Amino acid sequence: MTPSASIVVLTYNNLDYTRQCLESLYAKTDTPEFELIVVDNASTDSTRIYLETLAAEHPNCRVILNEKNEGFARGNNMGAAAATGKYLVFLNNDTLVTEGWLAGLIRHLQDPAIGMVGPVTNSSGNETRIAVDYQDLKDLDAFVKRRNQAYAGQSSEVPMLPFLCVALRREVFESVGPLDERFGLGFFEDDDFALRLKEQGFQIRVAEDVFIHHFGSASFSRLDSRAYWQLFQTNLHKLEEKWGFRWMPPRPRPEFIPEKLRENLDAALFFAESIASREDQIAALRQHAQQLNRQLTDQTALANSLKMELEGIRQSNGWAFLMFLRRVRRFLFPDGSGREKVYRFFIKFIRGPRRQGIVQ
Repeated sequence: MTPSASIVVLTYNNLDYTRQCLESLYAKTDTPEFELIVVDNASTDSTRIYLETLAAEHPNCRVILNEKNEGFARGNNMGAAAATGKYLVFLNNDTLVTEGWLAGLIRHLQDPAIGMVGPVTNSSGNETRIAVDYQDLKDLDAFVKRRNQAYAGQSSEVPMLPFLCVALRREVFESVGPLDERFGLGFFEDDDFALRLKEQGFQIRVAEDVFIHHFGSASFSRLDSRAYWQLFQTNLHKLEEKWGFRWMPPRPRPEFIPEKLRENLDAALFFAESIASREDQIAALRQHAQQLNRQLTDQTALANSLKMELEGIRQSNGWAFLMFLRRVRRFLFPDGSGREKVYRFFIKFIRGPRRQGIVQ
């Protein structure tokens, strides 16, 4: 039987998140019929063993084990290529799905004008993030029930959806094309896909009556700040070069604007502290350079002083007399001559007894 939906989950380590995600998926997805395709990007923990066990327990689960980390875009494309469902769902492994989530997303896709739909969540970088009142995951179900009832059937148009959870019809995905694999490990492939989707005239909407819990940045949190920022900047440049515009950060919902301002301030302070730290390093290097320069100046002055002293000696009458005696000695006893040998023997003979006497 052909499943109605194919759910693609990409994994890379973070087994605890993956286990919670997939357990919630099987516990909370009653309808419609679905297949699960898990693409593992060469995890080095126990993720592969867990996935193979899961596939053995669930006939609708297939696992693709990559030999290397293929990145976010290519990994998801591989899952989509293996999918057979009428609907495609891309789901991050650091999420928890909730009751009725899949049916809710597909319900919104019945409108042919909608090309892609995603849920609201507790953690994202754009309008899909909403304020939540649960403090513990044990209160998640009660919150979702209240939320879904209050916003039943409602959706909002957004410029893009983060691929933490998105759903679309298969023919739409095939029309738009796969995720652009030039973005490598990740960042901005979802922005690019949204632009291509809207280029074909489709709407992108967030389902106000479907909620997904998102732990947030499970894979990218393992990158150090320098590597994270470098990857962000590299892919941002690729996006802007491809589309010929300057990217602007997505807007949060109005209730988060004061918080967003604080986050921006915190980010500005962080960069200011980084710059200040580097300025301190530069100041220390400059001080060290000045110290070395002073030492060089002192040594140069000493060398000049010694040079002047030597020049003074060379110009003195005493030095001239010594040079006269040297010339006389070389005239009377030329170097290498027999007279010089007799002279050196005589000098040695004279000096020898005196030195012995001193020693005695």
